[in-house]
Amino acid sequence: MAKSDVLARVKRDLAAGHTYLATQRLRTLVASHPDDLEIYRLLSSVYRQTGNLAEAGRWGFLTDEVRPEELAAFARVHADPWSRVRLLRWPGDPASLPAAVQERLTELLAETERSGPPEIWVGSYRAPVKSRGSLVPCLFTAIALGIVVALAGVGAIRAIAWLVE
Repeated sequence: MAKSDVLARVKRDLAAGHTYLATQRLRTLVASHPDDLEIYRLLSSVYRQTGNLAEAGRWGFLTDEVRPEELAAFARVHADPWSRVRLLRWPGDPASLPAAVQERLTELLAETERSGPPEIWVGSYRAPVKSRGSLVPCLFTAIALGIVVALAGVGAIRAIAWLVE
């Protein structure tokens, strides 16, 4: 589907109050056009309207319309600078961004350098211990097994009685 068609559907969704559907369409459009800042602006605006400041900060990070409280919410929710860089998903040329955005991106990249490489694993790994469960599944199994045995016994008695006749 063409970008203009998707944006027309998003506009209809927003007019009808269907913000979730609009954000899903826009996120799909970002996947198809990852270097189109207009889609980022629109997605940030929708999240801003719904009150989701962290996502508004995420999608507005590369735009000049992002608000300081949105950037703060994005940084608070994703404290690790490496995860913020990964979540930005910007494959384009940083030189194509406005000067203020280039400065913001440069600061984030400097923060990632200062923090060192991302920690992939923290601590030791132990396989989860399987619990025995509660008494209820065992009791259910015992009752079900008792019913099956009783029905099999009744069936065997009927079969014997049928053979004897």
